[in-house]
Amino acid sequence: MTLYSFSPEVRLRCAADYKSVFDGALFKVHQPHFLFLARPSEFSAHSRLGLVVAKKKVRRAHERNRVKRLARESFRLHQQQLEKLDIVVMPKVGIEAVSNTELYQQLKFAWQKLDRLVNKQKKSAVPSSSH
Repeated sequence: MTLYSFSPEVRLRCAADYKSVFDGALFKVHQPHFLFLARPSEFSAHSRLGLVVAKKKVRRAHERNRVKRLARESFRLHQQQLEKLDIVVMPKVGIEAVSNTELYQQLKFAWQKLDRLVNKQKKSAVPSSSH
């Protein structure tokens, strides 16, 4: 059985980790209520997740916590399918009005879209390196 945990190894922890993703994001995934930024992970053997839930975007603390909880859980279940990436998830304004089911569906689509983008980029990079 595969262990789907959310241990410290799969988290972006320090400001430098977040900065490297913001400055060098190769992949961007837009969903109605989320923005994903990602780049290949240089130091970790796992994909790593970082969450930026600003008070400006989500006013109430319990709503911010709900969004973070859903994003973490979704990542935990999908991390095995992802390449080794550093990912920052940012919610958009209006997310507090959306149900958990809808948010979870959007997160699921975002992971799939991110995976497609990474695979597409890998395929386009392979032929150019053989010349």
